[in-house]
Amino acid sequence: MKNILIFLLLFLIIPFKYGYSQEEAKKNSILTDKFQFNVGIIIPSKTVKIGADVSSPSDNIDFGKTFNFNDNEITPYVKFDWLFAKKWKLSAEFFTITNANKAELKEDIIWDNVTFKKGSFVRGGFGYNMCRIYVGRVFSQGFKHEFGGGLGVHALNTYAFIEGNIEINENESRFEKRNVRSLIPLPNIGVWYYYTPNIKWAMIAKIDWFAINIDEYSAGLWDISVGIKYQIFKNFGMGIDYKYFDVNLGVNKSSWKGNIDMRFHGPLFTIHANF
Repeated sequence: MKNILIFLLLFLIIPFKYGYSQEEAKKNSILTDKFQFNVGIIIPSKTVKIGADVSSPSDNIDFGKTFNFNDNEITPYVKFDWLFAKKWKLSAEFFTITNANKAELKEDIIWDNVTFKKGSFVRGGFGYNMCRIYVGRVFSQGFKHEFGGGLGVHALNTYAFIEGNIEINENESRFEKRNVRSLIPLPNIGVWYYYTPNIKWAMIAKIDWFAINIDEYSAGLWDISVGIKYQIFKNFGMGIDYKYFDVNLGVNKSSWKGNIDMRFHGPLFTIHANF
């Protein structure tokens, strides 16, 4: 983590130290181009706690610790931005995380009204797809900066399962697999800010937030990223961001009654095309 923060700090200092004075008369393409397409990978550290038919969030199962998930899984990432009018943007963003593993339980766990006993070997896993659609307006724009905000929706498609043998009595057991799944749309408000010291470098920041308590859901969401982009050629560049995503959900549906507490954070490496 320390090395990543130092790396980001150096990226922020370099543009000011080594400018491109012969190109100062031009705006950075991030402020002018209509289309920007980003693909990359996130290497997140994650905490995933999920409960099914539990009495409180404190009863949630920590899937990462219980099933020894890989904490540095490489995750694909895609983002598309369209400046469809002078001051209006449409953005779409997608990433997905999946994990599954088998482990010997260190304590009893209760999942979807089934108890898996301490010492038994069970397999557990979860999957998480996040699709973000966002429409925003530019409120302030100058030669080297842009500030805007708008409304969007995070569509969270989440599932989890645990499978293994459960005891029926002292002499008998049976195999059980219990799944829960839910597609949860969360509207949000958000803002972004770009600073471009020259046409090669751009520093960006984005914050999305949401909280609600309605019939089937109670939810809170933070989606934050800060980073820097470097324009290698006119229509091609690369970037590095630090991304933080935190969502807390209470679900009360026939397919899933429980809680979700997920937190992901880590570096995001991208290449982008703009035109």
